[in-house]
Amino acid sequence: MIGIPADRRYIAALLMLVFLLGGASGLVAAKFSALPSSNGVQVSYDEIYNIFQCPCCGEPISAKCCELAIERKAYADGLIDSGMSKMQVISKYVARYGMDSFRDEAAKAEFREYLIKNAPKDRPQINVFPVSADLGNVSVRGGVIETIFHIKNEGKKELVITNLATSCGCTTASLVVNGVEGPRFGMDMGEGSGPADWSARLAPGETAILKVYYDPTVHPDLRGYIIREVYIYSNDPIDPVATVRIRLNQVD
Repeated sequence: MIGIPADRRYIAALLMLVFLLGGASGLVAAKFSALPSSNGVQVSYDEIYNIFQCPCCGEPISAKCCELAIERKAYADGLIDSGMSKMQVISKYVARYGMDSFRDEAAKAEFREYLIKNAPKDRPQINVFPVSADLGNVSVRGGVIETIFHIKNEGKKELVITNLATSCGCTTASLVVNGVEGPRFGMDMGEGSGPADWSARLAPGETAILKVYYDPTVHPDLRGYIIREVYIYSNDPIDPVATVRIRLNQVD
């Protein structure tokens, strides 16, 4: 789960380049007052743990409060262990998990503001709605259930969705464009979660349907409240990774 598929590495590389170039000129360190400065020194584990949050409770990713936090901490640990600087780790992490990863709203706002100021005004712009869905009680005996979200291109250029991925093998997702449902994508295990050559294109103003499937039989002994996430990767330079969540209570 730590590797990043080839069709998404360019996103991380672009974000990393923005930070490195900005750091070299002194602009990033001056602008991102709520973020650690990029001084070429390897970041400490605690610094990164406290910058990013568990998506279900808002605690630092070191809290080990759920499997999502554990997976994100493991990914962060891998970046830190590789010897990256603070800004390199931050940019890679955000490229994988999106803008909602920040615990500190000030840091998130400053990061987003910087990206907006440097992005073209006629960029593609992804809008996913709603951002979460509560599926209520889900019975193991009931089989697969599904729900839908909508994805709209509110920008001025074509939006290209390059990949979908989920946070667990029990959850899959597909995109319906012009009434045609594409392949299902699952959990990213480092080699991509679906066909490598797949993409979907939305013209300005066009809307697609995101279908999310949950299979309770993947974890037949699991009981209780859980959260699963779906990641939508696109060429939106401000939000390259959009996230939706499903919540449910798995019962007999």
